Amino acid sequence: MGGDARVSLDVVAQAALADAESRAREIRDAAGERARRLLAAARAQADALLQERRASAERWVELEQRRRLARAHADAHALVLGAQRSVLLDAREAAHVAARALRDDTRYAQLIERLAVQARQRLAHAGTVEIRATPDGGLIARAGSLQIDHSLHALVERCLRDLAGEAQRLWR
Repeated sequence: MGGDARVSLDVVAQAALADAESRAREIRDAAGERARRLLAAARAQADALLQERRASAERWVELEQRRRLARAHADAHALVLGAQRSVLLDAREAAHVAARALRDDTRYAQLIERLAVQARQRLAHAGTVEIRATPDGGLIARAGSLQIDHSLHALVERCLRDLAGEAQRLWR
C-alpha cells in the first residue's frame, strides 16, 4: 500500500495543483476583466470630462467673443458720438461767430428794428415795453414780469435747438 498511497498522494497533489491553477486562471481572468471594465469606465469618464471641458471652453470663447464685440461696438459708438459732438460744437461756435459778425452788416439795424417791433407786439398786453440792446448784439424786451430775449446769442441757441431734430436725422 505504500506505493499506492504515494500514487494516491501524487494524484491528490496533482488534482489540488490543477484545481489551484484553474482557480488562479479564473481569478486572473476575472481580475483582467475587471481591469478592462475599470479602464473602459475610466476612459469613458475621461472622454466625458474632456467633452465637458471642450464645451465649457467653447462657451467661454463664445462669451469672450461676444464681450469683445460688444466692447468694440460700444467703443465705435462712443467714437461716433464724440465726432458728432465735435461737429455740433464746431457748428455752434461758427453760428455764434457768424451772428456776432451781423453787427457789422449794413442790414443789422433793420434786423434789430424788426426784432423790436415783434417784441413790442408780443408784449403789448403786459404793459409798457422796454427795449434794451445787449452788449454782444441783439436786444432784450421787457414788459411787466415778461421778457423776450432776442440777443444774438439766444437767437442762435433757439435756431440750433430747433435744428436739433434735423441734425439727428442727418446722423442716421
